[in-house]
Amino acid sequence: MKLEYSEKAKQSAISEFRDKKIGDGKRGPFYNRTQEWDFEKDDLELFKNAVWQGYLDASRTFAGIKGTNKDEGAFLNLAKSIKKYFDEEESEFTHDKWCKDFIRDIKNCNDYDARYGQAQKVVNMAFKYLYCCNGAEIYRDSKFNECHMPLDQFTLAWFFTEEGILYQEWSWFSEDLYNKVKERIREILKEDILGKELIIWYEYKDSIVNLKKTH
Repeated sequence: MKLEYSEKAKQSAISEFRDKKIGDGKRGPFYNRTQEWDFEKDDLELFKNAVWQGYLDASRTFAGIKGTNKDEGAFLNLAKSIKKYFDEEESEFTHDKWCKDFIRDIKNCNDYDARYGQAQKVVNMAFKYLYCCNGAEIYRDSKFNECHMPLDQFTLAWFFTEEGILYQEWSWFSEDLYNKVKERIREILKEDILGKELIIWYEYKDSIVNLKKTH
């Protein structure tokens, strides 16, 4: 499947991502309209909601976790760290640290042993929600260009078509396996990984869903 990564295709994918309804499996602040799709780097609530929305996308894998709250603990700490990344012009994109700090804080605050595969999904999806906000495009070539692709069944299906290697159960990815896949994705897509991921995700989601309907 040859994909078009034009600016028009990216904008269409962003619009589709933002317009998904709760009835289509989406819930949380961006979809119940308590959080507007507007990027403001001084708005901590925006970052808290982006992290929380990212967690909701992975929450089915967090069976048995206790006392989750977007305004406390691991979620608040991650939101503050990502906000600081946008606050400081020379700050580094410390994805691995964000994941490991989130895993540590989940253990301390929520009595849950989170896995690296789960943490990558929360961190990467938080950036994806921020990327899709109005006004975020001014950071596309700076803050967002180092972002990684959120790994799930649809993006891993795309990776299979590129590499011939089928990985499943993204939530169980180890740090080493995640880094191996992440680095290969960077080699393939080069830049603007999140923008291209939006296009990939929708194309492969539709293909897989339609395939399942025929069986």
